[in-house]
Amino acid sequence: MRLKRSLSHLAFMMKALLQLVEAYTITSLNDAVRELERQFPEVLWSGNRHSNQVALTFDDGPHERDTPALLAVLAKHGVTGTFSWLGERVEQMPELVSAAAAAGHQLMLHGYRHRSFLVEQPETLHAMLDRTRELLARHSGRDPLTITSVRPPFGHLTRALARRLLAWGYQPVICSIMPVHWLLPAELSVRQVVRQTESGSLIVLHETLGGPPVAHLTDQILTRLAGRGFSYVTVDALRAGRATAGGAPSYTR
Repeated sequence: MRLKRSLSHLAFMMKALLQLVEAYTITSLNDAVRELERQFPEVLWSGNRHSNQVALTFDDGPHERDTPALLAVLAKHGVTGTFSWLGERVEQMPELVSAAAAAGHQLMLHGYRHRSFLVEQPETLHAMLDRTRELLARHSGRDPLTITSVRPPFGHLTRALARRLLAWGYQPVICSIMPVHWLLPAELSVRQVVRQTESGSLIVLHETLGGPPVAHLTDQILTRLAGRGFSYVTVDALRAGRATAGGAPSYTR
C-alpha cells in the first residue's frame, strides 16, 4: 500500500513537472517570436495581438492525400485557411489548386521546389517565384498580382533576402507557431498549438510528411480551440489587421 501511494505521488509530481516545463517552453517560444519581429520588422511573423484573429496555414503541398482531407476538415469547422505551395507540386496536381480556391482559401508561395532560397541565385529564385505565382493564378482563376505572400522553405531568411523579395513585389511570411508534428505523437503537437495560440497567432502545419495525419491534427486543434473566440483569417487578412492596428508596418518595397 505504501509503495502504491509512493508511485502515485511520483506520477503526480512528474505530471506537474511536465506541465511546468511545457508552460515555460510556450512562454519562451512566444518571447522568441517577439524578438524576431523586432529584428525582422519587414517579415510577417504574427498578427494583431489585440484582435481575435488567427491564421492557420499549410506548407509543402498540394498533396493527393492531405489536401482533400484538409479541405474537408476546414469546411467542417467553417474555417478559411492559407495553403503555401510548391510550384512543381502545383504542376502535378492543378485540380487541388482549383478546389482550394473554390473553397475560398488563400494561396501562397513556398517556392517552386523545396530548397532553401539562400542557395538559389537571385535571378533563378525570382524566375521560379514568378513561375509559381503564374501557376497558382492560372489554376485558381485569380489575378497573379494578388498572390504575393511567400514563406521561404525551412524558414531560411536574411534581411537582404527579405528586402529582395519585397523589391520583387512579394511579402515575406514566417510564422509564430510550428510544431514538428511529423516527429511527435499527435497529442503533443496538438497540445503545443492549443497552449501557444493567442490572438494574432500564425500557425503552420505541413502536408506531405510522415507522422500523424495533418488533417487529424487540424481537426483536433480546431475542436479544442473552438470555445476561445478566435476568428480564422487568411495570411493577407492577418497582415492587413496588423497594419491597421499600428503594428509592424506593411512593406511594399
